[in-house]
Amino acid sequence: MLKRPGEYEPPLGKIWTRAESRMWTITMFSGTCVLYAARASLPICAAAVAKEFAWNKTDSGTVLSCFFWGYALTQVFAGRIADKYGAEKILPYSSLAWTMITFFTPHLFDFAYWTNYPLVVLLTIRILTGVCQAFHIPSLASIVSKHLAAADKGRVFGIVLAGSHWGTVLAGAIGSILIEWIGWRSLFQFVGILSLVWCWIFRWVLDKKNGTDKKHDTIESHLSANTPCPSVPWGTLFRHPAFWAAAVAQYTGGNSYSILFNWLPSYFHETFPTAKAVVYNVVPSLAIVVTSLVAPVMASRALAEGKTVTYTRKLMEGASLIGIAFCLMLVPMTSSFWLSLLIFTMAMAARGLHHGGVSVNPHDFAPNHAGSVFGVFNACGAITGFVGVYIAGHILEATNNNWSYVFIVTAAQCVVGAMVYTLLGTGQKII
Repeated sequence: MLKRPGEYEPPLGKIWTRAESRMWTITMFSGTCVLYAARASLPICAAAVAKEFAWNKTDSGTVLSCFFWGYALTQVFAGRIADKYGAEKILPYSSLAWTMITFFTPHLFDFAYWTNYPLVVLLTIRILTGVCQAFHIPSLASIVSKHLAAADKGRVFGIVLAGSHWGTVLAGAIGSILIEWIGWRSLFQFVGILSLVWCWIFRWVLDKKNGTDKKHDTIESHLSANTPCPSVPWGTLFRHPAFWAAAVAQYTGGNSYSILFNWLPSYFHETFPTAKAVVYNVVPSLAIVVTSLVAPVMASRALAEGKTVTYTRKLMEGASLIGIAFCLMLVPMTSSFWLSLLIFTMAMAARGLHHGGVSVNPHDFAPNHAGSVFGVFNACGAITGFVGVYIAGHILEATNNNWSYVFIVTAAQCVVGAMVYTLLGTGQKII
């Protein structure tokens, strides 16, 4: 079979059958779903938590953003650990850790204010949560890179990442009801229990995989299991302008999503106080759920029609970033709740196209080092979680809650990201 330039075989390893691919895709998709449900819990109930503990905008921005201190810094080496020691060995422990922290977050917050150093304890809790969650996505990238052919990696990994938006919808829909009826603490306990169920399912899938591998043990699988993890030629990667173009696009797109993800509930709560939380916490995320699932299929269809990987990635990412920028520039001109909701829904829908663009780019330019490279690469997007979100809080504090400045600055960054990636991005193999 002829290969399109940029498509390469994965490292030596057992390629999943169709049934195995389906089972693992569903498992990884649902895992990403509960991961993001846990991550979205605090932003969704931030207004209620801030009211109880008397936080101002800077306090809220600090507590929301410090999660990404641990998340971004850990991602730099999380992918390498997953590639070297095996993602299947890392994930059960890291997942159980953030699951337990999520469940006990309300108790830990209460404990923080019982001590004489509440801010230190709060920051420690959030940073530790970020450290534990940082292993999840790079580990999934490592698993996908080792068990799928090149033509299937982008599609499957794009679908797996789409689980993040399902998790946000789940937390937004059920969380809004729980917060209104029972209180914000119930959301963390609900998501914690749900995540614990997934940990058990993942353990079951791993046991089934290990049993199948023993039953069908071959010389090839034995060699694969003992093949040392190749070193990553970081110098070659870092000297290539296409990597940095992708990093810029990842950063600017990640910044827009982080700000919407963390601040949108607060924006609607303050700007339209009579609006139903379940509406604005769910509707925008529903749009990104649809487009994030459609985007990998659109990209695969474009490739099947003969379009190059580079053209496809640039088209999808450019449409995503320009679409977000256009929508955010419209926000200051609106004063209606429903029109604002429509604009933010369109912005989130545009963000979903990212799953056919830069989101899966590491599988293109580093097919044999996807876990390691994705960890470093995704850290570029995660940095926005503590830089962008924190700065947004300061802007709001300094301008007496003028949200227009936040959205216009974010839109300008998206335009820059689109221009850089369109000019320098690639879908070809770099290392």
